[in-house]
This record gives sequence, structure tokens and C-alpha cells, in this order.
Amino acid sequence: MKRFFSIALASLLLTGASLAQSNVSTQQVSINVEEIDVISISGSVNMTINTVTAGEAPDAATASATYAVTTNGKNRKISAELDQDMPEGLTLYAEMSAPGEARSKGKVELGSKSKSLIDKLTKVNAAGLTLAYEAVATVDADPDNVTRTVTYTITKN
Repeated sequence: MKRFFSIALASLLLTGASLAQSNVSTQQVSINVEEIDVISISGSVNMTINTVTAGEAPDAATASATYAVTTNGKNRKISAELDQDMPEGLTLYAEMSAPGEARSKGKVELGSKSKSLIDKLTKVNAAGLTLAYEAVATVDADPDNVTRTVTYTITKN
């Protein structure tokens, strides 16, 4: 009988313990937000220099594309560089419209060394921004089909 009473008491205590459990639980969640600097260029760019007024330099050719940018950083810049310099007598310029409070550097001559086109880029996400190109030739430019790759990079200012 003692044994039966001990088992019954233990069973009652265990049942009471399970009934006393809470209907609330908590969990700690950690979220790491990393630096985000993303740029995307859209559109194809083809320019032809084929008009001139006699006695003057050839007329420049222009084209445009668009770009989108997202950064959660402060004081970033967008720079551009060519995979190789332009040939003699031919110059390529680029100009980016600035999103938000950022500042455009205006029309910038591109070459194989990185040049800033936008600065003071801070916490922005924008799309459909204008990217304008201008190709300028002198009479020293040989008739040729010139292709260059332009690399755009976001970095800390």
C-alpha cells in the first residue's frame, strides 16, 4: 500500500508539473545587416561618328542608357574606367545623373584609370537614372569600329 501511495503521489506531482508549464515562450533573434553597394547598367550603347561640316571637326555622337543603384552606406562614390584607353583622336565621355542628395561630376572623360562620376552617395535606392555617353573624334581618329568595356564601381569616398 505504501508503494501504491508513493506511485500515486509521484504521478500527481508529475501531472501537476506539466499543468504548471507556461503558454508563453521567447527566443532571441539576431539579424546582421551588411553593407550593400549595388549598381546595374541597362541598355546597349552604339554610336556612329559620320557627319561633319567642311573645315570643322567631326560632329560628336551621343547615346544614353540607364542605371540603378542601391546603397545603405554613407559618402560613397561611383567611378568608371575603360578596359583600355581610347585610340588616338577618339575620346569617350560619360555623365551620370545623381540620385537623392548625391552630386554628379558632370561630363567626365573616360580612360583606363578610374574616374569619379558621382560622389556624396548616401543611403539611396533609385532606378531609371540617366547615363549619357558622348564620343568625340578629331581628324586624327582612324576609321575603325572601336569597342570598349566600361566598368562602374561603388566605393567609399
